[in-house]
Amino acid sequence: MGQIIRCPLVGVVCSKPITIQENSFFLAEAEEPDYDLQRRKKALSEAIADGYKIRSALEEKGINAFTCKICEMIQSCAYGIADISQNNANVFLELGMMLALGKPTIILSKKGQERNLKLPSDVTAIEVVPFAEYLDIIDQLREIVRKLPSPVIPPNPLEDISKIQPQLAEELKKQAKEIVAEFKMSIEEAKLSSIVISEEKRDISPELSKRLGKLEEKLEDLRGLGFSTDADTALLRGNYFFNQAKYEEALASYNWCAELRSNDPLVFNNRGATYVRLERYEEALADYNRSLELKPDDPDTLSNRGVTYSKLEKYEEALADYNHSLELKPDDPATLDNRGVNYSKLGRHEEALADCNRSLELKPDNPLTLHNLACLFSLGGKAGEALAYLEKAIDKDDKYREMAKTDEDFDSIRDAPRFRKLIE
Repeated sequence: MGQIIRCPLVGVVCSKPITIQENSFFLAEAEEPDYDLQRRKKALSEAIADGYKIRSALEEKGINAFTCKICEMIQSCAYGIADISQNNANVFLELGMMLALGKPTIILSKKGQERNLKLPSDVTAIEVVPFAEYLDIIDQLREIVRKLPSPVIPPNPLEDISKIQPQLAEELKKQAKEIVAEFKMSIEEAKLSSIVISEEKRDISPELSKRLGKLEEKLEDLRGLGFSTDADTALLRGNYFFNQAKYEEALASYNWCAELRSNDPLVFNNRGATYVRLERYEEALADYNRSLELKPDDPDTLSNRGVTYSKLEKYEEALADYNHSLELKPDDPATLDNRGVNYSKLGRHEEALADCNRSLELKPDNPLTLHNLACLFSLGGKAGEALAYLEKAIDKDDKYREMAKTDEDFDSIRDAPRFRKLIE
């Protein structure tokens, strides 16, 4: 039992448990005509003794890029095979993962294609098995497989403790359940069971924030001991990280949760919000589309997808989502705010003002709405109103002072003495 220390996609600690299957190969291969695929499959099955399993990313339907699932497959296999004959980028990426993880790896290359291959020096130091036809590799592969070293299985502290002190291991398991239960209860108390894309950070009392921080540290310690993370905890950890603006960590948690709950619309909605924060808008859009396939007409997801369309400057599509969301959930201040900004992008300033004013009625003194109104009045040439709302926004949250220094919406009032004083 072992575990990757860092996720190769986002670079943070991965909470996904990995069990290495001793008699297993990961095959990095490019898609080829069925005839070639069948010949390669037949040659490998004859060359590799019974009892060994061969896994390939091509087994996973719908995967067309390096994902959490493929990473898990590579890590769970003891050995690797890479057919680099097609000079395929995905194959080289998977080969790099296998080599980085220390997997004993066999490289196959078709004769006559050496000139097309640009191998890095580290790879050229590894023996490459050349072949004219796939049947040529059988005998040589048999010999290589016979000499393969035993796989290195990373230690699992919990399993070791169970062997030496089973009573202590049981006590650790009991404590782990208590920590997870307290974390979930604290998340509920902090109202972080769901996330809102329009909020960068939800206000939490200092005492509760400190408690959540300590519980998160304990959860990380449990991961280091070999405890796996269940889907509920992974989702809530993602929500906690999102609220702390730790978006890479949130993404890692949501990726793991998506593996466990591939049909949960909330997982894809929350991961979509994280992609927006990371400015990965196309991936966010794909997640929102998936979430709406699983749960059509969800007003929050529609509103979130509207934000994403707006970021992609698809303002008409965004407007359609905002309208639909408000039909299902009228007078939602966040959606009204976002639709107001979107109306402004479409040059429909009167409708934009109406939405932002209504949002402010529903959620008075919201600094984001005050800032949006300041922008709208500035664009409309109404300096007095713009400066009044900007002053209120800055008074509520000083970050709007910094934003105003470079926001083009304030170009019409930038030379006003009151504006210069506000941004000092």
